[in-house]
Amino acid sequence: MEEKLRAFVLIIWILLCSIFFSKVYQVYSVDDIEKAISTDILNYEQTTVLKAKGTNNATMLKVISSVIESLPEQLFIKRWEAKSFEQGGTVETTITYAYTETAAERKAVDDFISKNLPKIVGNAKSDLEKVFAINEWIKAYITYDGSYSHKSVYATLKDRTGVCQGYALLFYKLAKAAGLSVYLVSGQAKPAEASADKLQSHAWNIVKIEDSWYYIDTTWNDSTRTNAYFLFGKNQARYSHYPTTKVPVTVSTKSYAEKLYEEIVAGNSRSLNLFNSLYGNLIEKYDDFVIYLTNVLKNRSSKPEVKFVSSASFVTRYLSKAMQEAMFKLNLTSVSYGYSYTYLFTFNGKDFFVWTLSFSQN
Repeated sequence: MEEKLRAFVLIIWILLCSIFFSKVYQVYSVDDIEKAISTDILNYEQTTVLKAKGTNNATMLKVISSVIESLPEQLFIKRWEAKSFEQGGTVETTITYAYTETAAERKAVDDFISKNLPKIVGNAKSDLEKVFAINEWIKAYITYDGSYSHKSVYATLKDRTGVCQGYALLFYKLAKAAGLSVYLVSGQAKPAEASADKLQSHAWNIVKIEDSWYYIDTTWNDSTRTNAYFLFGKNQARYSHYPTTKVPVTVSTKSYAEKLYEEIVAGNSRSLNLFNSLYGNLIEKYDDFVIYLTNVLKNRSSKPEVKFVSSASFVTRYLSKAMQEAMFKLNLTSVSYGYSYTYLFTFNGKDFFVWTLSFSQN
């Protein structure tokens, strides 16, 4: 009984110390409040203490609620509570946080990242190479959690499964450790071709590449088994991703894929090679399509699923014909295949997709 009492007193003492010895922020604007809360959450502080003049308790609590709801950093916390009191014309507000991970769990995550990051990024030197390596590792290492219970980085790494929150937080942690400029973002999302009633809560990231900021959604890159959501911009996001939290930077209008395609059209062969390695082989000519499908059919037993990028009009017009010609070249009489597609970008009125071609055993 005495041991339980001592433990209870210790907990109370720790909580009181966290309140009395917390840094006190003198705030003069909503931006000040936002910066203070964001900083403390990212530093896993137990409390944030704010002092403000020229306001009242009710207004202060309302502003704090609005700020926390707008911060993508809220993904780190499980719940929060704010208490405020007025004295001598000053309003003092104390916000307490309960995080999705314990201190021990955060240490385990940091230890894992410290140990494994060199293997995850490999020989990557540029920011683009690092982002690609992290994206590919997450796709290979993590699976989506259909039980919707794995939300923290710790839980996601421990059981190698997570929901979008787990994916986004994991990408954030890995990217930060790799020296990348990265943010969290959350809101609502739906497949590009789906109607607005299919919107669901979602979390993803923003990362900086070559002086531009892009969205990246490792959850959907994994679930679609493509890189259709690798460094996408506002042009693509308007059909699928709708942030409700604050976006602290200006995201590129064009996706990285769209920018590479513009360079390819201008005759840049290096951009074509990079495009192919990031998103899948770009195919726009019928003869190239036949050659590609012929090689695919030769290796379909070892590679039952392949990906390429092309416009919808091109594939609709030529897939069946090119497949028949490829089969004729290989003396094949019957091949069972199907395909799916994920929107990538639009250029000069043409919609380009990442196509997944799948083969089944006859």
